[in-house]
Amino acid sequence: MSLFAELKRRNVVKVSAAYLALGWVVVEVTTTVTPLLNLPAWLPTVVLWIGIIGCPFVAAFAWVYELTPDGLRREDAVGAEGGSPAPRARRTARRLDYLIFALVALAIALFAYDRFGQRLAAVPSAPAVAEAGSQAQALDGRPAIAVLPFDNLSSDPEQAFFADGLAEDLITRLASWRAFPVIARNSSFQYRGGNVDLARASAALGARYLVQGSVRRADNRIRVTAKLIDASSGEHVWANTYDGEIADVFALQDELGGQIAAEMVIDLNRAEAARAQQRGTEDLEAWSLYQLGLQNADRYSREGFAAAREQFTAAADRDPRFATPLAQLVFVNLWEVVLGWNETPVETIAAALEVARRATSLDPRDPAAQAALGWAYVMSGDIDNGLTAARRAVELNPSMPEAWGWLSWNLLVASDAKGCIEAALRAQRLNPLGTMSSIVNDNLSQAYWQLGDYDAGLRAARRLLAELPEYFLGHVFVAMNAVGLGRVDEARAAIEEARRAYPDLSLEFVQGMYGVARPEIDARRNAALRQAGLE
Repeated sequence: MSLFAELKRRNVVKVSAAYLALGWVVVEVTTTVTPLLNLPAWLPTVVLWIGIIGCPFVAAFAWVYELTPDGLRREDAVGAEGGSPAPRARRTARRLDYLIFALVALAIALFAYDRFGQRLAAVPSAPAVAEAGSQAQALDGRPAIAVLPFDNLSSDPEQAFFADGLAEDLITRLASWRAFPVIARNSSFQYRGGNVDLARASAALGARYLVQGSVRRADNRIRVTAKLIDASSGEHVWANTYDGEIADVFALQDELGGQIAAEMVIDLNRAEAARAQQRGTEDLEAWSLYQLGLQNADRYSREGFAAAREQFTAAADRDPRFATPLAQLVFVNLWEVVLGWNETPVETIAAALEVARRATSLDPRDPAAQAALGWAYVMSGDIDNGLTAARRAVELNPSMPEAWGWLSWNLLVASDAKGCIEAALRAQRLNPLGTMSSIVNDNLSQAYWQLGDYDAGLRAARRLLAELPEYFLGHVFVAMNAVGLGRVDEARAAIEEARRAYPDLSLEFVQGMYGVARPEIDARRNAALRQAGLE
């Protein structure tokens, strides 16, 4: 008997076919639910590889065992019982036939729905397009964003998987911001290849902003181009190009996805703020007020924080379900405490904690709300709960520089200097030109000082002052590190500069803002600042 005939007799061929059909169904289901449940974009690829690896094991199992009315039996044991194995094999084969037909039919139905079913709905008639164009304004006044499939410009068709994976990862990361809705992959991926009519795609998807991109590979290097387009005007709001080495495809996809999402959101917020500024203040909805608040808060000035507080408060009043303005309100109020611009710090910190709790109850998955809660807890003296909330913010959105920045600060207060540095550098990598990249130099200067690396601490403090010259606490950090280097005159000059910017500066003030979990670190810092002339 030939090998193929023996494989058929033992139902190895049909078992393998049933396994492949089942695998197809599982991969289709996983691909469909991954973006809906905010699961990692690499999950379908992992499921596919598990299925491929398992195939030879299933075939070997089918060779050795046979399904009988008495359950699974070894094939040689079935033949040794004296009965003819042919009828039993035929019965098993018929069952496998039915199973294969059912699984293939289910797989084809899922494939057809995923590839074609929603495409018919996504390309409506002209009247329907005009009606759908208002959808972007129907989502609580917040503009939606849709990520279209990235084009594979390489000669290698295998790079199409990387391009799709990168776009899927970007969808997941953008959805983590929670401030604006992101269209699901099954809808946005209908617009694959060719020249996409952006206006029609925008109307059909209900998205004001569209993301397009391409992937090109040459040898072991890959180039990714991405752009954010305001479909209502056709204007390119943001665009950038990224290059990387293909050593670890998943690591590269993760790194690029994080960078693209972080940079894109910054310019999206700027575009929305500019749009809001062109309108009368009487007509602003919650989303526009929130965007204006972000721009004012980013000034880090008394006037900016005062304007931002009014706008975030108004945004929360106009949309009581919108948690992010409440989170930003917490940041503004606590910053005023830190910078000495608040006359009732104890009451303000207590009120900020209540607002942060309200924000997280409205939307527990909002990373900004969790980060705000973490800072409010730490300012209240509850370091453990503060760290828990800060880590939750990073888990919810690992592409959010602000989440890493506040985790860095919380780790600093918890006396984890190495963890603080790692988180701060991650925030700077995600957004090297943003305000948070400057702010975390505050954390870095103190963390390096805790570790005794005074040169690095002094460099971080000087970067902080170069980028935020009105941030008077930067002079305090210069003084701390200068004392560590034995440059006491330089430290005293730095304290004088800090006093000129903030006359009420005192050792008690610094201790209240930057007291840490380990008393010996507090004592060391206070001794250094006394040596610099601060009492």
